[in-house]
Amino acid sequence: MGTTATRLTLDYAFHIIGLEMVWLKVLEPNAAGRRAYAKAGFQEVGTMRSAGQWRGRRCGEVVMDAVPEDFPAISVFEEKDERLL
Repeated sequence: MGTTATRLTLDYAFHIIGLEMVWLKVLEPNAAGRRAYAKAGFQEVGTMRSAGQWRGRRCGEVVMDAVPEDFPAISVFEEKDERLL
Protein backbone atom coordinates (compact mmCIF):
# COMPACT_ATOMS: atom_id res chain seq x y z
CA MET A 1 0.00 0.00 0.00
CA GLY A 2 2.78 2.47 0.92
CA THR A 3 4.75 1.73 -2.26
CA THR A 4 1.66 2.27 -4.41
CA ALA A 5 0.90 5.57 -2.70
CA THR A 6 4.52 6.69 -3.15
CA ARG A 7 4.50 5.74 -6.84
CA LEU A 8 1.28 7.70 -7.35
CA THR A 9 2.85 10.68 -5.61
CA LEU A 10 5.88 10.52 -7.93
CA ASP A 11 3.61 10.09 -10.95
CA TYR A 12 1.71 13.22 -9.98
CA ALA A 13 4.89 15.15 -9.17
CA PHE A 14 6.62 14.40 -12.48
CA HIS A 15 3.80 14.06 -14.99
CA ILE A 16 1.20 16.53 -13.70
CA ILE A 17 3.08 19.19 -11.72
CA GLY A 18 6.33 18.90 -13.70
CA LEU A 19 8.77 18.75 -10.80
CA GLU A 20 12.41 18.05 -11.67
CA MET A 21 13.25 16.15 -8.48
CA VAL A 22 11.61 14.80 -5.34
CA TRP A 23 13.71 13.99 -2.30
CA LEU A 24 13.18 12.59 1.17
CA LYS A 25 15.03 11.57 4.31
CA VAL A 26 14.52 8.27 6.11
CA LEU A 27 16.21 7.05 9.27
CA GLU A 28 19.10 4.73 8.45
CA PRO A 29 17.86 1.78 10.58
CA ASN A 30 14.43 1.86 8.89
CA ALA A 31 15.25 -0.89 6.38
CA ALA A 32 11.60 -1.56 5.47
CA GLY A 33 11.01 2.12 4.67
CA ARG A 34 14.19 2.33 2.60
CA ARG A 35 13.18 -0.77 0.61
CA ALA A 36 9.68 0.59 0.01
CA TYR A 37 11.01 3.94 -1.21
CA ALA A 38 13.54 2.20 -3.48
CA LYS A 39 10.82 -0.03 -4.88
CA ALA A 40 8.76 3.09 -5.64
CA GLY A 41 11.64 4.64 -7.60
CA PHE A 42 13.81 6.53 -5.13
CA GLN A 43 17.60 6.08 -5.05
CA GLU A 44 19.87 6.55 -2.06
CA VAL A 45 22.18 9.51 -2.65
CA GLY A 46 23.85 10.01 0.72
CA THR A 47 23.68 9.81 4.49
CA MET A 48 23.57 12.62 7.00
CA ARG A 49 25.52 11.15 9.91
CA SER A 50 24.02 11.34 13.41
CA ALA A 51 21.16 13.48 12.12
CA GLY A 52 18.30 11.49 13.65
CA GLN A 53 17.25 9.32 16.54
CA TRP A 54 16.02 5.74 16.46
CA ARG A 55 14.84 4.11 19.68
CA GLY A 56 16.71 6.61 21.84
CA ARG A 57 20.02 6.41 19.94
CA ARG A 58 21.63 8.70 17.38
CA CYS A 59 21.56 7.40 13.82
CA GLY A 60 22.05 8.62 10.30
CA GLU A 61 19.35 9.90 7.98
CA VAL A 62 19.51 8.51 4.45
CA VAL A 63 18.75 11.03 1.72
CA MET A 64 16.92 9.56 -1.28
CA ASP A 65 15.80 11.22 -4.48
CA ALA A 66 13.86 10.50 -7.63
CA VAL A 67 14.06 12.30 -10.98
CA PRO A 68 11.74 12.06 -14.00
CA GLU A 69 14.33 10.15 -16.05
CA ASP A 70 14.11 7.31 -13.51
CA PHE A 71 10.30 7.31 -13.73
CA PRO A 72 9.43 7.10 -17.44
CA ALA A 73 6.10 5.30 -17.13
CA ILE A 74 2.99 6.82 -18.65
CA SER A 75 1.00 8.68 -16.04
CA VAL A 76 -2.04 6.94 -14.65
CA PHE A 77 -3.62 10.39 -14.51
CA GLU A 78 -3.05 10.90 -18.25
CA GLU A 79 -4.51 7.45 -19.02
CA LYS A 80 -7.70 8.35 -17.16
CA ASP A 81 -7.93 11.70 -18.94
CA GLU A 82 -7.69 9.99 -22.35
CA ARG A 83 -10.43 7.51 -21.45
CA LEU A 84 -12.74 10.35 -20.48
CA LEU A 85 -12.38 12.06 -23.87
